[in-house]
Amino acid sequence: MKNKFLLLMVVGIVFFASCSDDDDKDSPKDFSGIYSTTSTDRVLDLKYSDAAFIGKSVDFNSADGKSATLKLQGVVPGECETVFSSVPLESGSSVYTFSAENKNDSRTVTLEGSIVKGKLTVNVNVKFAQNELMKTWDFSSVKMAWTPHDYPLTEVDLGFTKMKITTGLLATMAPTMLAKELKNYLQNVTFREDGNIVAAYNTATATEENPEPEADWQMSPLNLAQYCVKDGVCYVFLSLDMIMRQVDMDQEGRSTDTDPILGAIEQLLTNGIPVQFEKTEGDGKGALYVYLDQVLLKQLGPLLPMVESLIPEDMAFEASFLGKTISVPIGPILENLPGALEVTTAMQVGLQFKGAE
Repeated sequence: MKNKFLLLMVVGIVFFASCSDDDDKDSPKDFSGIYSTTSTDRVLDLKYSDAAFIGKSVDFNSADGKSATLKLQGVVPGECETVFSSVPLESGSSVYTFSAENKNDSRTVTLEGSIVKGKLTVNVNVKFAQNELMKTWDFSSVKMAWTPHDYPLTEVDLGFTKMKITTGLLATMAPTMLAKELKNYLQNVTFREDGNIVAAYNTATATEENPEPEADWQMSPLNLAQYCVKDGVCYVFLSLDMIMRQVDMDQEGRSTDTDPILGAIEQLLTNGIPVQFEKTEGDGKGALYVYLDQVLLKQLGPLLPMVESLIPEDMAFEASFLGKTISVPIGPILENLPGALEVTTAMQVGLQFKGAE
C-alpha cells in the first residue's frame, strides 16, 4: 500500500511538473507584435530573393498560438501591405516555423520562416507576370526635349560674343555629353521577374597614376531598386536604407533641417517614382525609351536646393557647338531651374536602350 502511494505521488509530481512546463513555455501568442530590421526588441531577419532586405517591418499576430497573420509592410513592389492570413505554425522545441502563399493575377508571393522569442525570420520570393520591360536592356543614348525652347538658363562667353543657353539649346546639347559620360559607368539594366532592377555598372576608380583604368563591370546588389508596371507606367521603388548601406553612409548623421526635402523623398519612396516608357519592335531585339516627364520633374522642385548645395560653384560640362567645344557652367542653370520649370509645358528626360543579345 505504501509503495502504491509513493508511486502515485511520483506520477502526480511528474504530471504537474510537465503541466507547469507547458504553461511556462513561450507561445506564439506571446510573440505578437511588429518586427523591424532596425529594432533590438523585435528583430526582423528579412530576405527577398535570398538577399538581405533592410528598412522594412512585418506585423506578426497569433490569436490562438496555432496559426498567425503576417503583414509585410512595403516589401512587395507596389504594395503598401501584403497580408498572409491563417498561416499554420509548426512547433519544434522553442521555434515555430511557417510557410504560405499569396497569389493574384499579377504576381505570386511565397514566404517561409520561423519565429522565436524576440526574433522573426522571413524569406520572401516574388514572381510577377510577364511585362514589356522584363528582360536585359543595353544602354545606348540619352534623349531630352523641353518646351518652351527660349527660356534663358545661363550664358557662355565665346570670346567674341556671349551666347545665351536656353531650355531648347540645352536639350539639344546635353544628351550627347550625358550619353558619353554614362557609357563609362552604365552597361545595361535588367528588369527581373521578382521586381528587382539590377544594373551592370563600372566600379573602376580613376587615380593620378591611372587616370583611365580598365572598366570593371559589376552587377548592382538586389533590393536597392524595385519596380512594378501598372496601367502602362513603370513605378520605381528605391530602398533608401539599402542604398545608404551600399555606399557606406551613416543614416544617423542626416540633418533634421531638411524635413521638407526628406518629406518629398519619402513620398516618392512610398508611392514609387512614375517612370514613363515606350517600347518599339525592330531588329528582333526591340528598343526601349524610359523617361521622366514634366509632371514628375516639377514635383522634384523641393530637391533643387539640396542638389545645388552639393555642386561646386565652378562646376561645368563641356558641349560641342558649331564644331567648337564650349564650357557651360552648371550653377546658374540650377539657380534658374525653378523659373524654367514653372513655365514648362512639356519636358522629357530619359535613357534609350536596345534589347540585349
